[in-house]
Amino acid sequence: MEKILNKVSYVLTVIWVGSLWSMFMVTSILFNKIPSTFIAGAIAGDMFQFLNYFGIFLLSLLIIIGCKFDGVRIFKKSVFWITFVILTVVLISFFGINPLLDTLKLEEVPREFMEEFFADRYNSLHGIANIAYLFQCIMGIFLVLKMQKH
Repeated sequence: MEKILNKVSYVLTVIWVGSLWSMFMVTSILFNKIPSTFIAGAIAGDMFQFLNYFGIFLLSLLIIIGCKFDGVRIFKKSVFWITFVILTVVLISFFGINPLLDTLKLEEVPREFMEEFFADRYNSLHGIANIAYLFQCIMGIFLVLKMQKH
């Protein structure tokens, strides 16, 4: 049973990390092909939200499976710590940064007002979100490589 769960976990992790990296291509295509940045951003936002849900589910599952089979020894494994750090970043992005970005994108706020007063804040938060996302992508590669060894 443990071998099957490890293999399924590995495959799901590879799919998730591959999806993270493919979003770089998808978002560039969206913003180049769709004339409205609002619509392109809304589509990309929905796709990122799905990836976040999948990531939270998968990373939590990896930790639960690790705890079940390794017990306290899990704290000595690099796979656990990589998984834990990525999960923490995903949760901070999903429940912290993304809601702040969404409040600055409200349709009720006139675009000119937002651009004049909130542009710097929005750009800063968006930059932090981008760095967090890139961090997830890079750490995801390390996670896949570490899982492959086990």
